[in-house]
Amino acid sequence: MILQNIFDLKIIVSIELRKIFKSHLVEMIIAGFCFLMLIRRGTNWTNFINNSLLFLSAVIGSVGFGILASWVFSREFTDGIFKDLLALPISRSNFVLGKLIAIEIAELFIVSISLLLILITGHFIFSSAPTMESLKMLLSKTEVTFVYNVLLAFLWPLLASFFRSALFPMSLAFISLIIDVMFSSQPAGQYIPWAIPGFYLAHAGMNLFTSKIIICLIGSIGIYGTIFLWKHPKRV
Repeated sequence: MILQNIFDLKIIVSIELRKIFKSHLVEMIIAGFCFLMLIRRGTNWTNFINNSLLFLSAVIGSVGFGILASWVFSREFTDGIFKDLLALPISRSNFVLGKLIAIEIAELFIVSISLLLILITGHFIFSSAPTMESLKMLLSKTEVTFVYNVLLAFLWPLLASFFRSALFPMSLAFISLIIDVMFSSQPAGQYIPWAIPGFYLAHAGMNLFTSKIIICLIGSIGIYGTIFLWKHPKRV
């Protein structure tokens, strides 16, 4: 049974990854980040990295991850194949988990390429390599904000499955960007889910235990809520 579940997950992840990369969403998200990164370059490596991290978290983490996660789940409803998927002899939990894993892999790919572009672009702009301290800061902050944004993005599949459309969750993803910009520098930002990644970037030395609990709660609601809806589609 366990081996069968693993085999099913591998198939689902493989199929979903093909769909994601054929949609060209990955390229569009990276292109949007590059455009903003080149506009606000900064005067040195430290400023450039800080500005790039801000865009990486806000543009890719809030909006990009939101659009990607919403699209992956909503297309089963908009394409009219949701009922056909449920008829397959595969656990509905595996369907959800497979899609979420594929989204995470795609998001990791996006962030990895973006990091590489930051380093390459910065090298051409400043004609030098970043200091070891700047490089460590870039990697450590990216790792934390990536985890935060991935967990927050798990809510969008729940909304996409509930409303059976990508329009509402994608709209909220853009609103989350506004929330991030408005509250990330404010003390209240550590308690507002979509402002927490930006707040962390501005206050990396603070103890954000409450913020971590809030983000984990949002992620858990997204995962288990989506599984529940897929297991009980008649309730929607």
